[in-house]
Amino acid sequence: MNRIIHGVRYSTWLIGQVIVGAFVIVFDVIRVRSQMHPAVVEYPLRVRSDWELAAFSTSITMTPGTLSLGFKDVDESGCPRVLLVHAVYGADPDEVIAGLADMEERLAPHVKEVA
Repeated sequence: MNRIIHGVRYSTWLIGQVIVGAFVIVFDVIRVRSQMHPAVVEYPLRVRSDWELAAFSTSITMTPGTLSLGFKDVDESGCPRVLLVHAVYGADPDEVIAGLADMEERLAPHVKEVA
């Protein structure tokens, strides 16, 4: 039951992020001076299961302005340690990484304890 409630909460949050992101992109496109500053960041993953990796990378790609490019640096257990992410608003890579960390923690709350 807790997984269902968590899934509904996460899905609702993600849908909200998609809507907000779409409006940000639309308004930025019609501006005279765009705030877009594309960048690729390397995000250190804390999720490990195939399901979590797929859900996290898909969530990133669903959100306007971000795109999962792929995994790299596989550890000894075969799990990827880094996710490459393209962000349209990447002027501050630390801010992009903080947003990705928030998304990862919302998807998999147990990663809050992972350094």
